[in-house]
Amino acid sequence: MRVGDIVIVSDLGEMKIYRAAPRDLEAEADSKSENIKLDLIETKDYLLSHWKVHDLVSDQAGRFKGGNQGENHELIKNIEEDIIKTVAKDISKTVSQGKVQKWFLGASETVYDQILEKVSKSAKETLFLGVKKDLVKTDKIDLIKIFKKKI
Repeated sequence: MRVGDIVIVSDLGEMKIYRAAPRDLEAEADSKSENIKLDLIETKDYLLSHWKVHDLVSDQAGRFKGGNQGENHELIKNIEEDIIKTVAKDISKTVSQGKVQKWFLGASETVYDQILEKVSKSAKETLFLGVKKDLVKTDKIDLIKIFKKKI
């Protein structure tokens, strides 16, 4: 990992974007990559993922009684797909706007491939390393260790 690289960790509820920054002059001169730190540059919350199905399909007086489980399952699936598209769009935008040379991605195994499938082609070309693990709650010091260990 070098100064200027981007680390993105995401799940269906939240995304955190970090930029690798130098801790000292040696890291800034790119001679000691172990002296890198991660600075949080942006967080995004995907609020729709926190909603319950009954919040989305209720009327003014309260919840509908009964309901079809198949319809609820389909609604949940559609919500997840929409969130995955939004996450991929946000990643593509971050990578293209920042003119990133190299970036790292951490996302849970259940959504990693789906997210990457929807990320723009130009962003995929600069993806250096991906980890299929939910790292959103991981301390940024540990993120550096996780991505270095995988290299």
